[in-house]
Amino acid sequence: METPPFNPEPTRMMTRSVLAEIPTRLGRLSMTDPNNGLGRNDHHLNIMNTTISNFPTSMMTPSPSPDELIIQQRGRRKIPVTFSPDIDAIKQNNQETPTKSGCSNFIKSSIVLRSTPRKRLLLNDPLELSSPDKYKIGSPSCKKLRTDVAVELPEDNCLLSALKSLSPDQLIGIIGQIVIDHPNIEKEIRSHFPVADLKPLEERIYYLRRNIYKALPSSRLISKTDPTAYNRVSTHILAFKKCVVDQGRRLVESNQWPIVMDYVFMAWKHVRNTPIWDNPAHNAARRQCFKSLSAQCMTALKHMKETMNQQSCDNYKNQLKLLVDDSEDMEWCLHFLNIHE
Repeated sequence: METPPFNPEPTRMMTRSVLAEIPTRLGRLSMTDPNNGLGRNDHHLNIMNTTISNFPTSMMTPSPSPDELIIQQRGRRKIPVTFSPDIDAIKQNNQETPTKSGCSNFIKSSIVLRSTPRKRLLLNDPLELSSPDKYKIGSPSCKKLRTDVAVELPEDNCLLSALKSLSPDQLIGIIGQIVIDHPNIEKEIRSHFPVADLKPLEERIYYLRRNIYKALPSSRLISKTDPTAYNRVSTHILAFKKCVVDQGRRLVESNQWPIVMDYVFMAWKHVRNTPIWDNPAHNAARRQCFKSLSAQCMTALKHMKETMNQQSCDNYKNQLKLLVDDSEDMEWCLHFLNIHE
């Protein structure tokens, strides 16, 4: 009886699931002889027993295509962004307080990454970690030493010449200390006390007012009161205003009220001669000077109302009437004199 010829079974196409992962390691690989047919166990070869078994299994594993890798990544389940844990878990985590230990902090701080520079510092030494400026002994300022330390003048040095190098505050301090040590000298100083000289104050105001006109454009074809001209002299105007206000405030603090009135009339004349600008907002410094001088005048009149005679009152009235047109604030001073006449 003759055996029928071998009829191999028709091959069936095997498909793999799209989401199935390719195993990374395979212990054995089965190989089928195409000449003898598929699915026969006697033709299987054991790769592990051959000489190629010395190669790593990762080299024998077929690498997946880039498309399969993308499909596998899409198919993996990930935690959604809007994940919200249970309420009980949140309460439990909030109740737990993490424990801190010095050892763990030391271990974390002692780790040196490759990207960080190496610093050979001892963590136990605080002097090396902190700034050395904090441990410097503070020395008193030089300015304080110059004003506090007394300098012994030689006998051949003139005292009046040495006093010229001192500031007004230093002179006041010296005279005040002498009066405290020798109370009898106060009467003698009062008897020889001179009248305040307003000439240096007027020279300073005139110098600043002249700088305003020097900074104005010199061409006759250009306006000297427009915003462009104001921008050129705005710095000088602010310096002029500061000088007028500060000098008057200093005289008010000295309580020499007749000198304050003389200063008001003198400074008012210079403020009146400043330029009047086309833009009303640019005349703010001029108005502030008038307002400050009016307030100083009112302060002086209030302190002199009991000691001022009729002749002085009439003299002040005549002068104040000439100033009312420049500023309405001066009307209060004139009204005050009319009431206390």
